[in-house]
Amino acid sequence: MNLVYGIKDKPKFGQILIFAFQQVLAILAATIAVPAIVGNGMSASAALFGAGVGTIVYQLFTKFRSPVFLGSSFAFISSMVAAFAGAVSATAGFAGIILGAVFAGLVYVVIAAVVKFAGVNWINKLMPPVVIGPTVALIGLSLAGAAI
Repeated sequence: MNLVYGIKDKPKFGQILIFAFQQVLAILAATIAVPAIVGNGMSASAALFGAGVGTIVYQLFTKFRSPVFLGSSFAFISSMVAAFAGAVSATAGFAGIILGAVFAGLVYVVIAAVVKFAGVNWINKLMPPVVIGPTVALIGLSLAGAAI
């Protein structure tokens, strides 16, 4: 089975079902787990709704060429917990999370603009696979306790 596809390639229907089921298991679990871990009244249904809306917006921007579902990320759990810990109220904590999300989004936009104009070769030189692999593994292992 070939697991590498070009932009215009399309897997067979059976493979699409398997990939879709894998996505559902991985992303649904994360999208429900993140609000449960952060607490402070965060709702799993709101996270699922946000993931759905974010996915629709992403698909519109990419003209449905990228088969991606956007879900919650464990990468921001520490900052979300810190937003509530340093806030005077839950409302202020939510405001901090929203403000942080806006700034993170702006950073992503700047990086996307640089990639659009400069290409991706600089990223491959800055972060070759030998660096990315252990980094991703380290992040996953450090978050394993939170996931459990």
